Amino acid sequence: MKRIVLAGAASLLLASAAHSADLGVQRVAVPAAIIAQSYDWTGFYIGAHAGYGWGTANYGFNTSGHYNNAPGDRFSHSTSGFLGGGQLGYNWQSGNLVLGLEGSLSWSDVRRNNVISPFFPGSDRFSGGVGWLGTVTPRIGFAANNWLFYAKGGLAVGQIRSRIQDNADFSAASSTRLGWTVGLGAEYAINQNWSVGLEANYYDFGSFRVNQISTRFDGTPTGAASDHNVKTTMWSALARVNYRFSTGGGPISARY
Repeated sequence: MKRIVLAGAASLLLASAAHSADLGVQRVAVPAAIIAQSYDWTGFYIGAHAGYGWGTANYGFNTSGHYNNAPGDRFSHSTSGFLGGGQLGYNWQSGNLVLGLEGSLSWSDVRRNNVISPFFPGSDRFSGGVGWLGTVTPRIGFAANNWLFYAKGGLAVGQIRSRIQDNADFSAASSTRLGWTVGLGAEYAINQNWSVGLEANYYDFGSFRVNQISTRFDGTPTGAASDHNVKTTMWSALARVNYRFSTGGGPISARY
């Protein structure tokens, strides 16, 4: 009987020691995978922009004329104003590299009126500016998840307006000019569809020739002529918003 009691006590001691050893081991939980969403800029987008533009209208006279003194006379004046419009484009992303193509069309109030002439300041005034402009530009960018930094450059087309007048008559012209543009921008994706951004651009619309008889305010020709070239350049600073036609979220990566 005594042996049976001793054997039972020993069994209880061994079981208790084993249980205590198990309690002394700290259990470490396996961390759950954290799902990180990586933004994908690939896809078509459409948007709107608005901002401010400023530039220069340069006049070069080819002959002695009704509004200048001698061949080679030159004059320039600044322009400024608001502009706004829309854009449509496509981005393709591979890694951090983003390539794209964008077209835009803007209404422009970048102009200046009634600038005093250096040749006949008592009577003559110059006016000029850009009525509308459009661009077609390839883009190259670097994507950092929801941020996109890019450069662009390509074709620009704009309606250039020019007018010189005195107290009795005027010479006015409007020409649609093909030029070029370059720009830099940054864009932030609010979610998979909407993004906002800022962009700065430079435009050069080249030069066109105005060689015409002046017109009186009643519409009849004066018989006096002006032969001059008009060259127009411009800058713009634009705020943009885009809607991207998403086909779903970007690639999902797991980390621990």
